[in-house]
Amino acid sequence: MKKLSLRWKISGLLLISNVVIGVFLIIFMSGQVRQNLGSEIIAKGKIIAQDLAQFSVEAISEEDKIALKQLLSNSISYESVEYVLIQKADLSVLADTYNGQVPEKLLTQQPPNVENITEPKILSLPDDVEVIDIWTPVEEGYLGFVRVGIRQDYVQNKIKSTAIKVVGTIIIAILLIWLIIVYLISQKVIKPLMYLTNRADEISRGELDQPIHISTGDEIEELGNALERLRESVKIALDRLKKHRTMRM
Repeated sequence: MKKLSLRWKISGLLLISNVVIGVFLIIFMSGQVRQNLGSEIIAKGKIIAQDLAQFSVEAISEEDKIALKQLLSNSISYESVEYVLIQKADLSVLADTYNGQVPEKLLTQQPPNVENITEPKILSLPDDVEVIDIWTPVEEGYLGFVRVGIRQDYVQNKIKSTAIKVVGTIIIAILLIWLIIVYLISQKVIKPLMYLTNRADEISRGELDQPIHISTGDEIEELGNALERLRESVKIALDRLKKHRTMRM
């Protein structure tokens, strides 16, 4: 049975260790991407709602629906935004991006408590659309509320595409590191060992004229020096034996 070479053993062990490290990195980075990117997209939705709440105070107090509609027109350009609602304190709708056809599910929702206002809920709307419903009070809720719905599928797709890029980068980096390490080990360890193995085989066949030269600055060099001393000793012993035989003849 043919034995597996040291080169392949080391390469295999390095590959396995890199794969294990890579799996842990992928799991960890995927979790970080999911958490950070999801929070970032929701934070952008909160900023949109806060900006609208800031600039709509006067229009809400005067119930100026035309001015509120103009404010909403800039918000619907965001790909992540499913809807924007501006509601009075009694939750009647002053302006919306549905052109008056607001889903009943949104109209029946009650504003969250003040301590939970920063924790948006996930709602299921018609046509299997899931949204993250963000509430922002206007004048602490005395005037009303601005609501922004962030599409859940947009968040998931962004997380998925970013995670794929991160995973791909990790895999490429691991492969490059593995190739570099294997190359360095091959040049610094395997190649010198193969050289010494061949020279030891030559010495065993009596080929003693070629000196052994190796410089690695480590234990392999010490092994080469020891093998060179062995070669010289064997050569001297054989030369003495030949001279002894010649003298006897």
